[in-house]
Amino acid sequence: MGNTSSLSGKIMDLVRIIYEKVETLHDYLSAAEAMEILRRYMVMNSFDGALTMLGFIMGSYAAGGRDPHIILSAGISASLAMGLSGFIGALITEKAEREKRVKELEKALFADLRGSYIDKAAKITVISAAIVDALAPAAAALISALPLVFTLYGLISFDLAVAFSITLTLAFIFMLGFYLGKVSGGQPWKYGLYMLTAGFILSLISNSIGFMR
Repeated sequence: MGNTSSLSGKIMDLVRIIYEKVETLHDYLSAAEAMEILRRYMVMNSFDGALTMLGFIMGSYAAGGRDPHIILSAGISASLAMGLSGFIGALITEKAEREKRVKELEKALFADLRGSYIDKAAKITVISAAIVDALAPAAAALISALPLVFTLYGLISFDLAVAFSITLTLAFIFMLGFYLGKVSGGQPWKYGLYMLTAGFILSLISNSIGFMR
């Protein structure tokens, strides 16, 4: 009984620490007005990752490719490359932008802001933006590719996996648009349909390219 209480106490302490860290991170990002930027990176790069994987799946299937290993390795490799380039690009771009803003504030306030709350918020924003930019396309690609993983273990047929991948990807893309509509104060369903239409058009293009081979 004592061991159980001790374990429960440690878990609660861990949850509390994590919650406090998340709250602190949110405060820093809010102070730097970074939430909108992170949201934009997340949606934009998730869209890219999902469509990249969908393009590989549809194009390969239309061309007669039936090896899930090849499709998965090619699609995930491309998405990881996008994530890596996104990480570096966002890191450099955001670093330059945030340093510029801090310097402008220093001039306006006639103060050295190094080590200040504003400086820390700027640095945290740079790292957060780079991480989001890197993880979003890779995570979206993995979601799209998940049914093909089941094929590797013989759980479902390749044809069914492709159908599930297409459905899952288009549903994911729709939800991205729906989310955009919610945060923008617009019409979520309309934004969802915009994104879904873009994904559907890409599917048709990928099919056409596959049949042309």
